[in-house]
Amino acid sequence: MDATRSIGPAKRLLGIDWSGIFGHDGWAVYDKFTAATHQQCFAHLLRRCESLIQSGTSGALAFPRGVKDLLLAGFEYRNRFRSDEMTAHGMKVMAGRLTMKMWKLVRHPKKHAANERFAKFLENHLDDLFTFLHRPGADATNWRGEQAIRPAVVNRKVWGGNRTEAGALAQSRIMSVMQTCKQRLADPFDFVRCQLTTTSPLALPLPIAAR
Repeated sequence: MDATRSIGPAKRLLGIDWSGIFGHDGWAVYDKFTAATHQQCFAHLLRRCESLIQSGTSGALAFPRGVKDLLLAGFEYRNRFRSDEMTAHGMKVMAGRLTMKMWKLVRHPKKHAANERFAKFLENHLDDLFTFLHRPGADATNWRGEQAIRPAVVNRKVWGGNRTEAGALAQSRIMSVMQTCKQRLADPFDFVRCQLTTTSPLALPLPIAAR
């Protein structure tokens, strides 16, 4: 838990040179991780499309509808790959074609201000839209991350003990340990008990399937 929305917390956690696959929403801080491979969250992009469609009129509707169609086409190709109807190479080819179609869609100025903002965002992140087609196994959304932090977010909102700096730090560490145990298929209470009662703390092993 951190009081700021700067790059600081993420930088301390991952290191600015982190080079993994980074699935996230459009928060500008993530762009600073230049060594990472990025995937813009499709759920956020599709919600933005729907918002523009719901609020737009006549001529302003074509752009968000076009973006939505291209994003959904990406899902379709991924599903075909998962059903063994398309090879990994074929999926990469289609990713390139979708990226080109998206570029043609966003490159011209838009009369509708909200469409123009969305178009500029997409243009600046063209290489981050279809990473999941280039990297089979990568997620198209950041749902894993959101689900992982959801218990901590709920706890933060309903528990007053994190209003102080010490309380926030304590909750951050406790929730982090509990989520790590969950992801490694370990009982968090057994793990903490063992760490507190041994003179030689042990690292938490990875699940067998992940080794």
